[in-house]
Amino acid sequence: MTKLFKKIQMNFNKASHSYDTVAHIQRHAAEFLVGKLLALSNCVPKTILDLGTGTGYIPELLLLKYPDSSYYLNDIAYEMLERCRVKFSKYPNIHYLHQDMLQLNTNSFDLVISNLALQWADDLWSALHLLHSKSSKIFAFSTLLEGTFKEWEDIINRHQDIRINSYPQSQEVADFCNNIKSVQAFDHWTIDISIPFDNPLTFIHYLKSLGASASKNPIGLSNLRSLFREKKDTITVSYKIFFGIFKK
Repeated sequence: MTKLFKKIQMNFNKASHSYDTVAHIQRHAAEFLVGKLLALSNCVPKTILDLGTGTGYIPELLLLKYPDSSYYLNDIAYEMLERCRVKFSKYPNIHYLHQDMLQLNTNSFDLVISNLALQWADDLWSALHLLHSKSSKIFAFSTLLEGTFKEWEDIINRHQDIRINSYPQSQEVADFCNNIKSVQAFDHWTIDISIPFDNPLTFIHYLKSLGASASKNPIGLSNLRSLFREKKDTITVSYKIFFGIFKK
């Protein structure tokens, strides 16, 4: 377990009680992904695995369509799963898997789905290849693209020359997925969403409440202080999201 993995895990545990108050983009992405999934597939999955479930937006939506399926909710953050246990306490067909998503045996599930979790993997390409190859019927996912939080990165780079996060371009993900051996069908979409914040400090608080403040290249504290003193006006931050669905 790497230092960054532990940091990500700790941050999401801490954010378990604040996540739902700020995760509007994550909920919207879950609705978009499930909508596309239901439009493309007429099968009824007996077993569903949700990787990186967070507080359970995906199962909330799928239960409306597949109330009798067996659900397996996975997350590295134990506290997130505890929130799910409370939310779904009346559902005996929901089970919980507290571990790294890439260590799971996914080939026994009819549907494997993951909403805005794969960008936390050490290697997105290896994760996509592994999860596709080990998924039995349908693998649906969303992940972040290049340009996400670019406005924030541009502000930071006035004080510290770093690349905060490294996300792929849309065409890179589409080409990679289409070129995986044994792919029979792959559909994909992208959406862009912008969120305004009163100032940089508000955005930092948003990331912490979301549990998404971990980075491979952390920002120096002195640079943050300088930034807060210098820039106190509104900023707008963008999300760029890729959605893909594999069918075998």
